[in-house]
Amino acid sequence: MKFPGRLGGSAKKAEPRLSPAAKRRSVPYAVLGGALAVVFAVGFAATSLNFGGKQSYLAVVKPVRAGQVIQASDLATVQVATDAGLGLIPASAQSSVVGQAAALPLAPGALVTRREVGPASFPPAGQQVIAVAVKTGQYPLELAPGAHVVVGTAPASGSSGTATSTPLSAAPSAVVLSITPGTDSGTGSVSLLADAGSASAIAAIPAAQVQLVLSSPAGS
Repeated sequence: MKFPGRLGGSAKKAEPRLSPAAKRRSVPYAVLGGALAVVFAVGFAATSLNFGGKQSYLAVVKPVRAGQVIQASDLATVQVATDAGLGLIPASAQSSVVGQAAALPLAPGALVTRREVGPASFPPAGQQVIAVAVKTGQYPLELAPGAHVVVGTAPASGSSGTATSTPLSAAPSAVVLSITPGTDSGTGSVSLLADAGSASAIAAIPAAQVQLVLSSPAGS
C-alpha cells in the first residue's frame, strides 16, 4: 500500500535548477570579464607602442636652397620609429646643423640626413640647373617643387597651330626645383634640374613657346 507524499526507493532525485535571478547575475560578470579583456589588450598595445623605439629627429619646414645657410626656423622636430640606416640627424644635434650650408636642396616635410648638410654638392655630376621663363597658361597650377615635367614646345603666337613641333614623347624631361611666380600675371620663372642633353634642348626652346607638362617619374 502506497502512502501519498512518499517517494519510492526507485524515484529519481530532482535535478537542481538555476533560478532566473542566478542566471541574471551571471550575465553582468560575463560582460565585465569581456570589458576587462579589452582594457588589458588596449593597455598592452599602448605599452608596445611606447616602447617602439621612437626618437626625435630634424625635419625641414621651409625650403632651403643648396648652399644656403640653414637657420633654426627652417627646422622642426618630429618623432620617427627608427633611423633605418638613413643617417637621420637627431633633434639633440640641431646646434651642429644650424649655421651650416645645405649640400642639397631641402624640401619642406623631408627629414634631414647627414649627407644633406655640408659643402654644396649640387647639382649632382652630369646634371645641370636651368631656369625657364613662364607665364600663366604655360604650366599647370598643380606644379610644385619635386614634380617631374616634360618641357614641350607650344606653337608660336600667331601661327595656325599646325606648325611642326617636337612630340612630347621626344621632348626633354626635368625635375622642378623651385617656382617664382610672376606678379599680376606677369612672367615668372621655374628652375629645373636636368641632364646635360635635356638642359641644352630646353635652353633652345623660345621662352614664349615653353610648355611645362606634369609627368610621372621615369619607371613608375
